[in-house]
Amino acid sequence: MKKIKVGIIGAGGISHSHIEAFKQLPDIEIAAISDPNEAKLSFVAEKFGILKRFVNWEDVLKEPIDIVSICSPNAFHAQQAISALKAGKHVICEKPVALNVEEAENIIETAEKTGNKFMVAFCHRFTPYSQFIKKLVENGHLGEIYYAKASCLRRRGIPGLGTWFTTKKLAGGGPLIDIGVHILDLTVYFMGCPEPELIVGVTYNKFKNQAIDGGWPPIWSRVGDKPSGIFDVEDLAAGFIRFKNNATLFLEASWAGNSETGLKIALMGTKSGVQYCPSSQPPLKIFGELNGVVTDTTAEFPSVNVYHAEIEHFVNCVRNNTQPITTPKEIISVTKIIQNIYKSAETGKPVEF
Repeated sequence: MKKIKVGIIGAGGISHSHIEAFKQLPDIEIAAISDPNEAKLSFVAEKFGILKRFVNWEDVLKEPIDIVSICSPNAFHAQQAISALKAGKHVICEKPVALNVEEAENIIETAEKTGNKFMVAFCHRFTPYSQFIKKLVENGHLGEIYYAKASCLRRRGIPGLGTWFTTKKLAGGGPLIDIGVHILDLTVYFMGCPEPELIVGVTYNKFKNQAIDGGWPPIWSRVGDKPSGIFDVEDLAAGFIRFKNNATLFLEASWAGNSETGLKIALMGTKSGVQYCPSSQPPLKIFGELNGVVTDTTAEFPSVNVYHAEIEHFVNCVRNNTQPITTPKEIISVTKIIQNIYKSAETGKPVEF
């Protein structure tokens, strides 16, 4: 088996999960890593025994590597992904793929032109529950999915308070583009990626003066960070999406608010419905009917390391020349919905397509 060499761009908290997952796979070598924060760069390189380390991410692309893992702030994803693809590398990029639709389309176009693999690291797709729900949908068990709800709510969980996470220029937004993107992608994936027709969005920032750091990225991974103190993004966002097939989705994401917490997705179909809530017991419920009787079915699966599963999937795509789980249509659709929830919130008007 040919050894695959990997380069890491960005040494922040999420890079640790990527590196650990790569190192668990056979015939994989982490050959290089980059980060403009030299203290953080040295910390991560020493921790994982990565010999080649660069302040400039462009230098990673000059190395004889096969895969680039992008773990940098959101604003740099598009430029780095496009450059890596053009340099002949396969790319796995942390979410969100980009700050807007134009950037996402440019990435997809470059991947198609170069023939290199590109995948967005939506780790929640790799839970056993997500895979099971997707099979239920594909097998027609739910029938026509006509309504969905998706939420990811925290009481007081603002990541990297005062760092790039809360700086709109670097992050693109707050919880919607940070954690909301995960549940949006998962729901769109389950629903078969219908085309959006109308979007209404709202955003709020009610906890700016009493914000509490949520502990992500881990404090120990913030070596050399110098927070600017900026907090110019929302702490809660919500959106209503009507699709061209007449299905609808209600989406909400918050870092701070006086509400229940956790991730929850509900799908309502003409044959049965599903509720997925990882923090509940049981995490998965199926609402249906059997022999004319309304029934509730529960399902439980052993936990898996989703970062290991997503990295293994992408490496297999590279080795076997197969298509990654995130499709161009899904990537663009998720980006389009987020961009236009923000647009609707800003203008106070619905966005129609």
